Amino acid sequence: MNLDKKILRKELKEKRRKIEEKEEKSHQIFHNLQKLTIWKNAKIINTYVSLEDEVDTRFIIYHGLIEGKRIFCPIIVKDDLKFGEIFSFNDLKKGPLGILQPEKSTIVKHFDLIIVPGIAFDKRGYRIGYGKGYYDKFLNKMKETIKIGLTFDDLLFEELPYEDHDQKVDIVITEKRIIKT
Repeated sequence: MNLDKKILRKELKEKRRKIEEKEEKSHQIFHNLQKLTIWKNAKIINTYVSLEDEVDTRFIIYHGLIEGKRIFCPIIVKDDLKFGEIFSFNDLKKGPLGILQPEKSTIVKHFDLIIVPGIAFDKRGYRIGYGKGYYDKFLNKMKETIKIGLTFDDLLFEELPYEDHDQKVDIVITEKRIIKT
């Protein structure tokens, strides 16, 4: 695997694009998440809204809302992330990068659980993200919160390259396994 992160990012996106049965696999990933005590106990959850090729987070959002959990999703503001609470999918509108996001942000000082986006993850908890650094800056401020990465098993690696500023997740979940890092 080429260690240049930009080339690697492109290769991994292409590999992810070719993965079949994404909806079924996403559903199994959600079932694996539901098995965790952190999911059962979490009252305030921060999750991204998935793009077409990503692990589908609609299951997380839908079931979280049904279970009475507070759900917050990211809002991209310049070079920073803010978060807005949603009460249904109708609260999401297309943002500047074409990603669905809440219309207004809410100040939140604590989350019980953060679901972190990524193109690929490794078994140590490092990820290849989208290269903007939004989540690394945010996660650096959330040291005490449990962070979970969701990925398809084909995009789970022993090791991925990382830099000093890159933030790890505590748990990686695929359709086949749950890895505590």
